[in-house]
Amino acid sequence: MDRITGTPTKVEVDFTDARLTHRGGWVFLGQAFKRLDLGRRLSQALSLKRRRRGASDAEMVLSLVASQVAGGGALSDVDALRCDDTSGRLLGLAEVPDHRRLGECLSRFGAADVEGLERLVGSVAAELAPEVIAHEQSRRGYVPVFIDGSAIEVEGRLFEGAGKGYDGTQQYWLHGVFVGGLRAAGHLHPGGVAVTAGWREQLESIRQWFDPDDAVWVHVDNAYYGREFVDFCHQQGWGYSVSVTHDGFRAPVLRMLQGLPESAWTDIGMGEQATLVHHRPQGWREHAHVVIRRTHDGAQQRLEPAYTVTLVSRDDLPVGELVARHRQKQGQENAFKGPLIDLDLHHPPCRRFHANQAYYLCGQLAQILLRMLQYDFLPAESRKHSIRPIIRYLIHTPARLVRRARQWRLDFAKTTFRLDWLYHAACQLE
Repeated sequence: MDRITGTPTKVEVDFTDARLTHRGGWVFLGQAFKRLDLGRRLSQALSLKRRRRGASDAEMVLSLVASQVAGGGALSDVDALRCDDTSGRLLGLAEVPDHRRLGECLSRFGAADVEGLERLVGSVAAELAPEVIAHEQSRRGYVPVFIDGSAIEVEGRLFEGAGKGYDGTQQYWLHGVFVGGLRAAGHLHPGGVAVTAGWREQLESIRQWFDPDDAVWVHVDNAYYGREFVDFCHQQGWGYSVSVTHDGFRAPVLRMLQGLPESAWTDIGMGEQATLVHHRPQGWREHAHVVIRRTHDGAQQRLEPAYTVTLVSRDDLPVGELVARHRQKQGQENAFKGPLIDLDLHHPPCRRFHANQAYYLCGQLAQILLRMLQYDFLPAESRKHSIRPIIRYLIHTPARLVRRARQWRLDFAKTTFRLDWLYHAACQLE
C-alpha cells in the first residue's frame, strides 16, 4: 500500500495592511479607460444624476463595466470593488457605488440615454476594428462577420418588455454582430420580436469600417435565408454563407441530386463529400449557389447519407474552401454565447426594459475592452484565445501596490502562470 507522504505546511492566519488586490490586471484596464478618455465621453453622453454627490454617471458605468470585465455580471459584484480601495486606485475611480445606487442609476435610463450609450459603445468598437480587420485578413484571407440573436430568459412578470418566445418562455432577445472576435454591434430587443430583428441597422452601423478591398464573409443561420438579406450583401460586395435547415427550403435543392453522377462529388476529408449546384428560389432575381455536403456517419455506414445544405455567394472557390468558411460560423457562435457566460450576463438585473438595455450595452463595452487589452497589451499569439483566458490569467492576477519615493509600483508574483503576458503588458505601459 502506497504511503501518503505529502502533508500541508502548518501555517498561521493573519491580516495585513498591505495594499493587496486579487485583480491586479485592472491596472491595464485603468490605462485603457484613460487612453479612451471614457470618463469624459460618458459624462457627455449621459445625464442621469439629479444631485451632485456620490459617484458620477461615468463612475457608475465604469464601475459596472470593470466588474463585468472581471466576470462579475451581478450588480452586487460592484460591492467587492467598492471595498477594494487598491483596485479603485488602479482603475482611476474616485467613487465606486454600492449595488443599490448602481441599480437606481440604471433605472433612470430612458430611450435617449440608451441611444447615447449605444453610440459611445459603437465608437469604441470602431477604434479597435481596424486592428481586428487587419488581423483577420492576414490570418484567413478574409474577414468573418457573424450576426445572430440569443434569447435571454427571465422569470416572473416583473420584467418590463419581456414576452413569450417561439418556445413559450418569457424572454428578451439580444442581437449582435461580431467582426472576428470583436462584438461590433448589439441591441437588446423586447420579447416576442422576430429572430432577425434589426439585422439591417446593425450591419449598416459597421459597413463603413471596411475598405472596398477587404474580403468580407458573413455567416448566418437559416433565419436569414431570404432575398432581402442576400441583396444587401450583394450591394456591399460581401460574400456570405447561409445554413439552410428548413425542410421547405431544402426540398427543391435536394431534388436536384436525382441523377447526379458520382463524379460530381468532391472528397473534402473526414469522410465527407460535397458538390455545388445552382438554384433560384421563387421570387429571387438571380440564381443562388448552393453547397450540398453529404456524410455516411462513420465506418458503420447508414443506409441513406445525411445532407447539409448551405447557400453561398460564390462558385469560383473550391467547394472544400466554401465548406471550411461556413464552418467558421461555429467559432463565432461560441464568441457570441461565450461572453454571456464569461461575463455572467445571462440574467438581466433590472425590472425596467431601458435599464436592462443599458446593462447589456455595458456588457458589450466590457467585451470590447477585453479584446482591446488582448490586442494592445498582450503578445500577438494571444489573439487566438477567447476572452476567458484574458479574464483568468490577466485580470484575476493577485498583486501588491506599494509606494516608494513618491511613486506607485504594482508587484506581481514571479510564480504567476502567464508571467509572459504580464511582462509583455507591463512593457506596453512603459
